[in-house]
Amino acid sequence: MKRYLKYFGPSLIRRVVIAVLIAMALCWVVLAVFGYWRETDPTERDRVYLAHGRTLVSALEKATTESDALKVISTYSDIFNQSYREFKIPRVMLLQLNDLEGRRIYFSPEGGNAQLPAGQSQLFDAKVNGELYRVFHAQTSRWDVMWAAPILNSPWFFMMVIMEMSVQMLIALPIMVLTIWLLVARGLRPLRILSNLIADKNKDDLSPLNFTSEYAELKPLTAGLDRLLHQLHSKIEREHAFVQDAAHELRTPMAVISAQAHVLALASTPAERLAAEQNLELAIGRASHLIAQLLEMSHIDNDRLTATDTIDLVTLLQQELARLAPAAMARQIELSLAAPDTLLSVIDANVLQSIVQNLLNNAILYVHEGGQVEVELRQSAEAIILSVADNGPGIAEADRERIFERFYRGAGHDVAGTGLGLAIVAQAVARLNGQIELSAGLSGQGCRFTVEIPCRAASSFGV
Repeated sequence: MKRYLKYFGPSLIRRVVIAVLIAMALCWVVLAVFGYWRETDPTERDRVYLAHGRTLVSALEKATTESDALKVISTYSDIFNQSYREFKIPRVMLLQLNDLEGRRIYFSPEGGNAQLPAGQSQLFDAKVNGELYRVFHAQTSRWDVMWAAPILNSPWFFMMVIMEMSVQMLIALPIMVLTIWLLVARGLRPLRILSNLIADKNKDDLSPLNFTSEYAELKPLTAGLDRLLHQLHSKIEREHAFVQDAAHELRTPMAVISAQAHVLALASTPAERLAAEQNLELAIGRASHLIAQLLEMSHIDNDRLTATDTIDLVTLLQQELARLAPAAMARQIELSLAAPDTLLSVIDANVLQSIVQNLLNNAILYVHEGGQVEVELRQSAEAIILSVADNGPGIAEADRERIFERFYRGAGHDVAGTGLGLAIVAQAVARLNGQIELSAGLSGQGCRFTVEIPCRAASSFGV
């Protein structure tokens, strides 16, 4: 049953054919209106009548005898009226031939005993047997000729045009539908091949499709699919590496917790118990901090940006500096902020907060006692620029290329850490479509991290 139902579902081929049928119907309507206008337009009608009249006059000018004239006028009458009968026109044309003295030589048999009235102009309207006609009147050197065509009502003309065009369209319709159906079906064959190629791939196979097509419309599609597969492959590889690194980093604090718990259980003196408790708390704290940072990285990587509200970036910085002030004062570190009074922007506050917290935590953690940490916030024409600089020991040149990698910690310092802080910053900056740059810090010492975040079009700023 499903095999038959699929033919009644959405189909590109059916949609193209229906579109062509609609186009044909519109063309039919337009041509019908045009045909009706052409048949009923007085100017166009008179032009045709004059052309027929001149043809008749030209033929009569060659008739020198009455018998020749009778042959010409009767022949034209038969030709005209035969065509009228073929098109099932309800009335026929009337032709009348007089000599120059006014004697009637010929009158169409269909007219009976009627008489076409003479007119002052070449074309005029007249009633014959109670019906309205358009009469053409002209004279040659020997003959006086009148040619009368019936003036038909508009509904009849409209129906005649509709019927004539409908027959032509019905003849052309099956040919056009069949041709278009075959051509579109053949044109979509590469798309079906591509679909089957994707369906046949293993669920773990993220290799490129390597599908080439001569059709320009399919090239962007195949290129986009290969690019998507490459991105998925890279993301999965990063996730595998992340899980392995996280497991490796968690192994150390877990081992320490296990060992200190064993020592605590076997401690025989209060001093041993106290030392084991302190070491156990340090190990638990390190594990908790590592887990919190892993969760933070996961949220930044997977959550959608929620830049729906306008926030004051200066207020956010002031709150973060106030939160870290006790830790800085304990180590006699001077914190300073250079920023306008207000700087409003539509931005994801959680992502920006991750950037600020990790940069400030790193700076306070690595700067020597009595050092300085300066935070600067400003706005350029196209970006918001955040800078965190210190006069600490800095980062060696050999480590700068890898400093934003996960779990990488440079050499030359003894500060405990997880190696995730700057990786979180880099990831958060990327989520905001920004850039981060590392340069020399205060007075050429330490580090300066400069973050540039593009201004949102909906943002409003003030100073």
